[in-house]
Amino acid sequence: MDMSDYFIIQPRSRFDPEGQGYMEIEDWVGIEGFGDWRRGTMAKDRPKGSVEIRVIPYDGYVGLPDEVSDMNVPLMSARLKEAITAAGVDNINFSPVTLRNSETGQAYEYFAFNLVGLVVAADMTKSNITSHDGDFLGDSSVHDLIIDESKIGGLLMFRLKEKFAAIIVQKSVKESIEQHGIDTIKFVKPEDYMAL
Repeated sequence: MDMSDYFIIQPRSRFDPEGQGYMEIEDWVGIEGFGDWRRGTMAKDRPKGSVEIRVIPYDGYVGLPDEVSDMNVPLMSARLKEAITAAGVDNINFSPVTLRNSETGQAYEYFAFNLVGLVVAADMTKSNITSHDGDFLGDSSVHDLIIDESKIGGLLMFRLKEKFAAIIVQKSVKESIEQHGIDTIKFVKPEDYMAL
């Protein structure tokens, strides 16, 4: 496999047809039980009871929430969960979450996800990565990422240890997502990935 067999997934934000409106997932307000779900390790925090998160449409937006969100609570839609599970990804845990539209009351079935797989996958001799504090753990700035596939260990989906926000999928996972008719995910080639 070469570096083009791996992709960083990012949401392709859903805007209204005029390109103006959007929907905010308010996952930062009083949501407990997900404090360590973005670290790529088996989470110790667990939500207690059912979880409902408010989503707020702005500027007349009438569409659905983003397919995937990796902010305070990592979230994905039910159909994205189905697609990655069908691809054989088995190093991920899920917890059901209801997203509730603050204007219409409409509920959306989503899942919080704990992706267990934190991999030092960057080829540091070829990648352009800088660390703010020198440890190259979680919050590094990345420009021109080159993946060293010998470090991946056969994982189909994982977080980059150098940048926790980088969720990397193998080509077969990308294809499964596309075969499930999901066109709201961007697949960024590692060499084109940039994150501060």
